Amino acid sequence: MNICMVMASRGNGGLEKHVRELASELVRQGHDVTIAAPAAFLASLPANIGRMPIPAHLGRYHPWLLLKLLLALRRGGYDLVHAQASKAASLVNQLRPWLALPTLATLHNIKRDVRLYARFDHIIAVSRQLAASLPREKTSVVYNGIDAPEAPMLDIRQHFALPADYPVLVAVGRLVHAKGFDLLLEAVDGLPLALLIVGDGPEHARLTKRVQGMNPTTRCMLTRHRDDAPSLMRSADAVMICSRREGFSYVCNEALLLGARVLSTDVPVANEVLPPDFIVPTGDVASLRSRLCHWLNRPAEWAVLQQPAREFAAQQFTLPVMVTNTLTVYRRLIDHA
Repeated sequence: MNICMVMASRGNGGLEKHVRELASELVRQGHDVTIAAPAAFLASLPANIGRMPIPAHLGRYHPWLLLKLLLALRRGGYDLVHAQASKAASLVNQLRPWLALPTLATLHNIKRDVRLYARFDHIIAVSRQLAASLPREKTSVVYNGIDAPEAPMLDIRQHFALPADYPVLVAVGRLVHAKGFDLLLEAVDGLPLALLIVGDGPEHARLTKRVQGMNPTTRCMLTRHRDDAPSLMRSADAVMICSRREGFSYVCNEALLLGARVLSTDVPVANEVLPPDFIVPTGDVASLRSRLCHWLNRPAEWAVLQQPAREFAAQQFTLPVMVTNTLTVYRRLIDHA
């Protein structure tokens, strides 16, 4: 197949990771893939992926951006166009009357208004919760997948000079309001445990100030970005997900593939695979604290009850499975064009 993906994001998070890894695996399997995206993102791609730079800093209704993208799509000889996330979906939707080829869009995050997506020939949702808001007859759920992480165990207490008798929690993600790290700090404040928050972002200074004001009984460290985050997750007593909102939690995916215990707020995809006893209401600090204390006293039971979720992750949350399921959608879409 000859596929064009459109991505108008200018960030460097889960969306960009998804597009890069999906395109790379499709090319490895013999398909031609071109990505229309900002030049900075295109520079991060392997050489065997086609590049179509677009001025994504312009607004989604800007005539120059739309014209440039239209001309490129029409001369590319593509079998289909796959829009990744909302701005790209808006751009491709506006061009659909002038494109004689199938169009597909992926919904990556919770949106108040998803009517835009209903106009495409088909839609991929990255979780069942997102799919529930879309037309059932032309929506497929394809979970995000990653390469199964290889992460050696380490002595996490010795590595960070933590008390030997303290349980160690790890939380990973970009330091932004949506990830809810401030809620997590409030929930653990005063508990005899250690918490490592791994990641960078604009909330670093505010979270640092909050850590400095915590009860000294609780040991909390903001480690910034670390390449050994998977090893920290695997070696900790539990991985905490405290997000206010998510479309799909890569952290949950990775933690389950690593065999870690997980406690999460009520966000996808944790709330679709973990038993209800390991899901707490989003934003409910008291419930998060209570549930955490409960399960820290029952680590063996915690591990046993989450074994089905780990097995599900091994079957559904890997990169090869994601690509296979995406190709199934592509072929069905092309066959019915």
